[in-house]
Amino acid sequence: MDTGRQIAILPGMRDVGAADFSQVRQVFDALQSHLSSSSYDLVDTPLLEETELFVRKSGGEITGRLYTFIDPGGHSVSLRPEFTSSIIRAFIERQEDLKLPLRWQYGGPVFRYGAEGEYRQFTQVGAELIGHSGLLADCEVLFNAWEGLAKTGLSDYRLRIGHLGVLRDLLDNFGLSEAARLFIIGNIQALKFGEVTIDALRERARGVGLLRGSVDVGLESALEEMSKEAAEGFILGVLKELMPTPMGRRSTEQIIARIIRKVREADDPNAFDEALAIADKLAKLEGTPVKVLEQARGVVVDGGLATTPFDDLESLFEYLSSRGILQEALTLDLGLARGISYYTGVIFELMSGSAEGVSLGGGGRYDELVRALGSDVEVPAMGFAYNIENIVNVLVSTLGAAKPVVVKS
Repeated sequence: MDTGRQIAILPGMRDVGAADFSQVRQVFDALQSHLSSSSYDLVDTPLLEETELFVRKSGGEITGRLYTFIDPGGHSVSLRPEFTSSIIRAFIERQEDLKLPLRWQYGGPVFRYGAEGEYRQFTQVGAELIGHSGLLADCEVLFNAWEGLAKTGLSDYRLRIGHLGVLRDLLDNFGLSEAARLFIIGNIQALKFGEVTIDALRERARGVGLLRGSVDVGLESALEEMSKEAAEGFILGVLKELMPTPMGRRSTEQIIARIIRKVREADDPNAFDEALAIADKLAKLEGTPVKVLEQARGVVVDGGLATTPFDDLESLFEYLSSRGILQEALTLDLGLARGISYYTGVIFELMSGSAEGVSLGGGGRYDELVRALGSDVEVPAMGFAYNIENIVNVLVSTLGAAKPVVVKS
């Protein structure tokens, strides 16, 4: 062992001096006090959780940034990358004894492995409204998130809003499978920024078996005309020489059932293309709410669809304006995605007013997460979290205070 080597701080971590910690603490306390005044009760959850809690519904971006290891008991565990999944786990374990709706708040460090130059430990303060859905619930969460920033001393910030629920409602018109709808929604941000073309997405969907014609056309046509029993017998007769024994952990019967299901649940390529074209056009719409809503309604009317999915979204912006949020501080971005796949409705980002637009926090509605994490019932929920360090840095920059002294690696 080299006892003379100086041990340096890990990349992406930092030491915080007394003055800087005081700034972080002041913002932290101001935000928690604001949430308490809005009847959000303070709760806490463990720093360490079972890894599956964060990968079951959070999506690839978060999953790829987890700090995960095997503990001495042989369990795969991870440092929390965000609070929401832990909060919902805690709710599920106690839900029989709890009265809805619940208003919970929390605060503490989270960990995400990041690129060079990014801090991998940062502090969140956030809130979750569990058991309440609809326009009023969305308005409550959004306005509380907005109003909290004023309590920190910030005066120049913006609210960017998207709505995955609107897109889900529109996609329902095309008779697509849940897998196809999720595929389109999962690629909405890539469409927005031109990172992928419609043609490339179509081929990708075909490659993973989402579309009809993804398997041999003759076999597909034959199976579509047969009963389940006849289809099973047909496949067994054709493929029994290729699958005489179970393959891996699946039996021959399981493989046959999977082939039939894949054929019969595959989506109509024409319907998929129409849905993808609508999604592509909507994803690129961003700007003032009035203008974007007008453009979005035009897109869906041209596609032969009803514009009613936009009605609640219009009411949402009317409410925010009635509470004093200026129109120029509001942006409607129909291509907004936050990198976590459990969102199902309104999503939003709080941004600084500077040209570079530093993220100060964000959140959204996630009505399917409670069931996905093990509950027997669906419970609507929505929440958000602030990034405390980003808020402090923007405050320091805009108010002209001394730049925090941070010891870096």
